[in-house]
Amino acid sequence: MNPHRRTLLIGGSLIAMIALYGGLKSCASPANRWGKKAGQPPRKPAGAPKPLRAEDIAPALARLDTWYAAHLSLDRYAFNPPATDDALDALAKVLGVELPPSYRQLYRWHDGENDDRSGHFYGLPLLPLKEVENQWRAWSKVLAYFKGDRYAAPGGGWPAGAVDPAYINPRWIPLTHDGSGNHIGIDLDPWPKGRVGQVILYGRDEDVKVVLADSLGGFLGWIADLLESGNYRLTTGAGEQRLRDFALRDPPVDHFHDGARKLLGAPGLYM
Repeated sequence: MNPHRRTLLIGGSLIAMIALYGGLKSCASPANRWGKKAGQPPRKPAGAPKPLRAEDIAPALARLDTWYAAHLSLDRYAFNPPATDDALDALAKVLGVELPPSYRQLYRWHDGENDDRSGHFYGLPLLPLKEVENQWRAWSKVLAYFKGDRYAAPGGGWPAGAVDPAYINPRWIPLTHDGSGNHIGIDLDPWPKGRVGQVILYGRDEDVKVVLADSLGGFLGWIADLLESGNYRLTTGAGEQRLRDFALRDPPVDHFHDGARKLLGAPGLYM
């Protein structure tokens, strides 16, 4: 992990937005940040992505509920009540998208969680809808700063041709936030070898975007598989200080994004 690019968790959405927008503004020239100038936008492969997968994520949510109840203490890991349809409709209007049914089902389960340090997804919190909007607006400001150029900074995608290698795409909807401008999110604008609604890694430090699963249900099922198999750590060793004490056991990394890449055989986050 590069300590200069992936910083410690920052509390509060406003501070996180400043860290994202202000930090980028201070090194907005791609030549300054990456050591080279950005080239022309990459050539998009021919074809169309696979359509949104029709799925019922209730079984995956039930598995997570069972595991969380057995392993996570309620005093540290507390979800919010379900989101309302009005709140979901309001978010869809702001984002200018039709929210996938599985996304609505997820938020009718819980409207995220408020603790930015103890998150249910290997230390990462599921964002409340209001914070989804805040993070999306922060990225919109960064895109405006780059004069609408999604490719102002060089990037890549994995698997090749499945995910837009842009630095910013307004049709990426954040699910989580690590406090440093990096997300797990829903991709509503995939490239032809991908699928609408796939779940990806993207963000301030994620030069190479990675597809984690081809649907939200697939992602939640994968998380449940990892947890049920015993692949987790919930305590720290003597004298150890970790960014998150709920983390993967194998590989033994503190940040889930890094571990997810290793588990999937994806390339590293930096170009």
